[in-house]
Order: sequence, then C-alpha cells, then structure tokens
Amino acid sequence: MPTLKQIHPLLSHQPFTMLEGIQNPSLLSWNIREAPSTFLRVDSVPIRRLRSHELTTPATRPSVNHLRIRCGLFHDSETWFIEARNPLGVTVQDVLVAIYEAFKQPYSNEAFSTLCPKTQTLVLNAFHARVRATAESRTVWEAGIQRGDCLMRHSWFGGLSVPFERGGDTENTCLLSVRRLDDGAILSSPTRASLFR
Repeated sequence: MPTLKQIHPLLSHQPFTMLEGIQNPSLLSWNIREAPSTFLRVDSVPIRRLRSHELTTPATRPSVNHLRIRCGLFHDSETWFIEARNPLGVTVQDVLVAIYEAFKQPYSNEAFSTLCPKTQTLVLNAFHARVRATAESRTVWEAGIQRGDCLMRHSWFGGLSVPFERGGDTENTCLLSVRRLDDGAILSSPTRASLFR
C-alpha cells in the first residue's frame, strides 16, 4: 500500500500560504453541513467554479483507493472516521462527498449521553435550528440528531492534512480541520465548486 505523502492543494490545509485577504486556510469555501454543490459565493474574489477535471483529480499523491479522514472535534475520533473509497483512486470529489455524507450520519443516543450538559444543549440547539430551516421538519425531527449537529458552529471546511505520526492505522489517514462560522464573518476563498454528477 503506498504511503500518503501529499494532499491535493484544493483539499489541503494551507495556513502558511493563504492569499492576502483570504481568511480560510483552504482553497475551498464550504460549510460541510451543506452539499458540496453549494459552495459559497465569494464577494472579494472573482467566482471560479471547479472544473470537472479538477473534481476527478486524485485527492492524494500517490493516489490511494481508500482514504481515512479523522476529525478531532469528536471524543470518539479514534473509533469514528470518514472513509472515501474509489477502486480507481480516491478523487477530490470522492473526498468532498464522503465528508458531507459522513456528517449526515445519525449520532447515537449513547454517544450523545456521554457529552457534558452544556455541549448537549449546544448540539440540541444546532439540531433544532436544522429542523426549523427545512420544509420537511417532521421527517428531519424524526430522523434525530446527526453527527453534523455536533459540529455546532465549527462547520467551515479548513482543509485536510497528513498527520505527523506514521505507521499503524495512520498509513492512509489524514486529518480534517474545521473552523468556526461566526455571525457576520466572511471566510472567503478563491474557489466555488459545483459538482458534476
């Protein structure tokens, strides 16, 4: 199995190479609770949509057919992870779709009960806001809390990075960075994406 050396620049966490005026450490501007086709419009930078060849580009170098993505915001990050798979090699689009789908997964009552009361309240507030924001509120309510609700306000894609430690189960693993979405904050990036399905 090839050793993961580099994340595609569109997906990588780039805190030290940000363009002037760009506040998000990723080239993609995306609230990961929303489908990747809804990348936010950028006011300060001319809109550039991702092209189909960029979405079908390998997500890593060397290319891998299985990529494990961990998010440290969760107390169960050692056992829960996002998986992007493609027998022909995981692409940028595969990663974006895997992240979005993973945060739509139900969050179990058992896991919820392990959260402190303050965090439970914040998660419930996020869940109730999501229920109110949809036309299908009864269906959303009955489906229950999703893992994305546990992000609370930390749902802005900040990029992927290769972990420092290697070996064991970290061989094809990368780390997901998310940023806080503050009211009125503009986290701009030079790209906007539209998935070609």
